[in-house]
Amino acid sequence: MAFFRSKDPLVYLGIIILILGLGFATYGFVPVTSAAYQRIPTPVYVPLTDSQGNFISVGQAQEKAITMFNGTANSVVCIVASSDYTCYGEIYTGMMTSTDNSAKLLGGAMSALGLASFYLGYRYEPLTIKKRELRSIRIRVDEDICIANGVCVELAPSVFQLKKQVVPSLLAPLAYVVDPYGASNDEILQAAQMCPTGAIIIEDAETGERIHPPLPNG
Repeated sequence: MAFFRSKDPLVYLGIIILILGLGFATYGFVPVTSAAYQRIPTPVYVPLTDSQGNFISVGQAQEKAITMFNGTANSVVCIVASSDYTCYGEIYTGMMTSTDNSAKLLGGAMSALGLASFYLGYRYEPLTIKKRELRSIRIRVDEDICIANGVCVELAPSVFQLKKQVVPSLLAPLAYVVDPYGASNDEILQAAQMCPTGAIIIEDAETGERIHPPLPNG
């Protein structure tokens, strides 16, 4: 379960969006049975008021329209116009089975967004503001004694990396500092202490005092 070890919120947000997206997409493929109607091309018109000037409701207009269709319409939809109701008749043609295309599109988009969030959250480290420690330090690598065993890269990969070889060489690629603020002072000091040759030199940036490796006495 290495994928879930990251603490980046994008990973968990991506999982939630992905689950919701799959749910919508699944719902979109569920067949739904509903009544099918065919609209009668020619509408009928019902006045907004009766002979006495009383306002006619939509329900009353629908009842009048059904009568005007001479019983051929199974249902009627009336729309209020400027001077009357425009009523469209619909004839029942049977039952039909369909799926929800909008749910499919929404589910697919959410699934893609969830996968993107999951990948970005797992692939890249969370964005954090790098803060300087109370005691600023200066780090350098003595290339004359570096043997490139890679322990510093394993312990502090954001601080140390091995140089890429442009030209093939029998010599191992040496370590170098990519970001002096990529880890805490304690983590950097631990990486320096684990270097078997003491090639990582750490000094106080303000005073120049050697922190590691300690200078010989005398």
